[in-house]
Amino acid sequence: MRSQEEYEYNIDGYSLYFDILDETRVKETIEITISPNVPLSRYTFYSQYPIENPEAIVEINGRTQIANVSVSKVVGDINAIYIGFSEVSSGDNLKIRISFYSEGMLQDINGKKQFSYYLKFEQPVGYFYARLYIPRGYAILSPIVPSPDKVESSGDALLMEWKKQEVRSGEEFYFIVGFSGELNNTFPLMYFVIPILIAFVGGFFAGILYKGKERSGINLRSDEEKVIEILRERPMYQSELVKRLGFSKAKVSLLLKNMEKRGLIERVKDGRTYLVKLKEM
Repeated sequence: MRSQEEYEYNIDGYSLYFDILDETRVKETIEITISPNVPLSRYTFYSQYPIENPEAIVEINGRTQIANVSVSKVVGDINAIYIGFSEVSSGDNLKIRISFYSEGMLQDINGKKQFSYYLKFEQPVGYFYARLYIPRGYAILSPIVPSPDKVESSGDALLMEWKKQEVRSGEEFYFIVGFSGELNNTFPLMYFVIPILIAFVGGFFAGILYKGKERSGINLRSDEEKVIEILRERPMYQSELVKRLGFSKAKVSLLLKNMEKRGLIERVKDGRTYLVKLKEM
């Protein structure tokens, strides 16, 4: 296990804010609090989702400045936002706020909307926070993964919050929230509390959420049948399965991990992706 000092910087806090704007677009904001261990003048944020109109502000030792921002496609669907700022070094306090608009986090699943997002930390994080803003007019449905720490009705919106202390390096998070329907100008809180109580009551990270449970509203059985039907043709890469199924990358990854644990399929690491095939009986 690497000590914090082996990284270029320590991540003291990492916050994600998702604002659903319409049926396709989401505004994503990332706030990161960093303690550098070496001289640092650039931070790179990677996203598997499209990036539109990125902006960044940095705060160095309490002083705010506009950061230089550039975007490029790294490989496949992975995009990178490069944030440049005045050099900081050990002992300085650095806060970075990145915001952009994106599509791809919202999908139509069986006639209903579903928000999904996948995140993996490559180094430890002191405190992790995520918040999802859902505008008035939608009814929340299961699945809600993971179970939120807080649900709040705020006038014209519903807010969901997730929190976790001491995130480990390599820890993964899958966020899935289903919603649909039209409400009559109100957001009665109990309307959302009831679906939440019947949603998953797993741990905060995906590895605990799917230990053989089959209570999800994702319709896993139906989705598993689709995967098996496709793989009967031939083994294929996970990225190709995403295109064939029409699901989000996060949902496919979660689905395949669950199927692998249950002995239905095999996933063989091949470079940056997986070759997926049916399990030989």
